[in-house]
Amino acid sequence: MLRNLRPDLFQSSLSRPYANSSPSPHTSPEKVSVYDYFCLCLYGNNKTAILANIIVTGLVGLISVDLLYAWYRNVCNERLLNETVENGTRPEAGVSSDKFISRPEIVERLKRIFQPYEDQSYYYMVCGEHGTGKTTLTRTASSEVGHGVIYVDVPANFNELGEAFGKAINFTFEERISFTRQLIRKILDQPKTSEWERALKAFKRASAVYKAKNGKPPVIVYDNISRLVYKNPEILDILQDDAKDNADDRKYIAVFVSSEGSVPRRMELMEIGDLSKEESMEYLTKKRKINEVEAKNLYELVGSRIIELKTVADDFVAGQSFEVIRQQILTKVEKKFDYAKLLPDQALHEAGKHVIGALIDSKEIHTSVFRKFIGDEKFGEVLGANVFAYHPSRDTVTFQSQSIEYYIQENASIFGNTQEGKRKM
Repeated sequence: MLRNLRPDLFQSSLSRPYANSSPSPHTSPEKVSVYDYFCLCLYGNNKTAILANIIVTGLVGLISVDLLYAWYRNVCNERLLNETVENGTRPEAGVSSDKFISRPEIVERLKRIFQPYEDQSYYYMVCGEHGTGKTTLTRTASSEVGHGVIYVDVPANFNELGEAFGKAINFTFEERISFTRQLIRKILDQPKTSEWERALKAFKRASAVYKAKNGKPPVIVYDNISRLVYKNPEILDILQDDAKDNADDRKYIAVFVSSEGSVPRRMELMEIGDLSKEESMEYLTKKRKINEVEAKNLYELVGSRIIELKTVADDFVAGQSFEVIRQQILTKVEKKFDYAKLLPDQALHEAGKHVIGALIDSKEIHTSVFRKFIGDEKFGEVLGANVFAYHPSRDTVTFQSQSIEYYIQENASIFGNTQEGKRKM
């Protein structure tokens, strides 16, 4: 159209006007490009309009490239995410084979949870006291099942939760983050979504892909969620509510692994206990090569709690005498009693004597009895000191470990006559 209207624009020698829109016959023409004449036809001598056109064209180009790059990164990220959920995270147990105690019956129970079957629950709590090997067993089962099992280790520092979540699912947090979108969000003052929330949404998208492909939902395992119970309970509530909602829709299976007794009753519960005496002695004598007499002394000191057995075995193999090890354990236990305010002249000493007396008599008491002595307001605080252990599956309280009982026996005079506790039951 331009050629038909202005054929002179396409001549080999063209003129640039300086004052008027057409060249003067009395001026010497200056050779210029076709683009210059095209701009003159559209805008005349309006250099501002020409500059604005160039700027707008450039911005449109930059925005297009920005959005295209963000789209490309989204596609790559989603593909990587889907592959991770498909293959599973397969975490390492973190224990060398010479120190690992196999507990196949528990591993098989966990593997059954991690391999979805018809009419199973979609919402689990795996709990047990600190040192019972929950993390090792959970990692072992997760790794052995592999496909469709995502293991997330909740960090002690809540600010690192998003990073830990993203690392578990291989999510790089580049989804929907173009400079253009960031600018729009800033202009509109839209709230920024936290990394852990974005990672959770990404996992749910990948869950839908996995279920459509495999005909069954994936499994996400939240280990060490007790780290959220007291400092960030609202985050734990969100994770649990989301798991409950998705369980209703059968989108994914959520498994929460905790050391604490404060767990929702609405979950299906699996509790991991201590080793048996036979397993403990086998570990000390065969795995750690400790003679039977010393192994028996160590067992009587700390009982069947694997983490405590490992600690005393490490010390003994390193050359420490039993007496030194014994004193170290008693000192650690005394600090727990001090934290729980159960020592003489502390606030809960008398109440603690009643509970101790009741437990010496029966080994296990109902939480209502424990609350009667300790009080509702101190219930969680005292349990958090790890002198006593709460068992949600039975709604009962016991001593936290054999080392606690050993300390009480060694310091019977501190707690006086515990018969009163037995009588008040």
